[in-house]
Amino acid sequence: MKPLDPVRLTQAKLLAVPLLTLLGLSGPLWALGPLALTWLGLLWCAPNGLRQLRKTLLFMLPNWLLISAVYGIKLGWAGLPDAAQVSLRILLGILPGLWFYLSTPGQTLIRALDPWLARRHATVLQAALALLPTLVNEAQLLFRLARLRGAHLRGRDFLRPRGYAELGQTVLLPLLVQLMRFSEQQALALQSRGYREDRPLTRFEETP
Repeated sequence: MKPLDPVRLTQAKLLAVPLLTLLGLSGPLWALGPLALTWLGLLWCAPNGLRQLRKTLLFMLPNWLLISAVYGIKLGWAGLPDAAQVSLRILLGILPGLWFYLSTPGQTLIRALDPWLARRHATVLQAALALLPTLVNEAQLLFRLARLRGAHLRGRDFLRPRGYAELGQTVLLPLLVQLMRFSEQQALALQSRGYREDRPLTRFEETP
């Protein structure tokens, strides 16, 4: 059996991921369970998939607590099932992109985007996507450091504005500074590899 062309497979994934994201966010309720199991299986097979899924769940936990608090205050205990459904839909809207990133090599992504984007734009996009795992790790590290320094960042603290103010000061603002630093490093890396606007890009030829 002839193996699948990785470039064509990546192009198919590029078209499928937005549709799967839309299905998770606005699809019928009965499809959420099978969809969640499907993504769990795909992430199980992806490199570092379960580890990144665990990090994603921990990173999104404050948002889910806030959603549950809002529904609980407005509707009481009867609103918690709706809050769980909203939280699940948000997760199912994120998992397609996470799976695509973990299962798609960067060079293959650049080649797959050739018909739709200029090579330079595809290279810049791939460099930006490469920052996502680093930003997640950096956010978790900043969150732990803020907790160790006494910041009010536990689940119950996000029921009050003070928790979000401390989150911005101790996590989000330092993360923005780190993002600017990472962007400069990416720019230097591209320049050191000969990335120039006035020169055509090259790549290694693949051997069969």
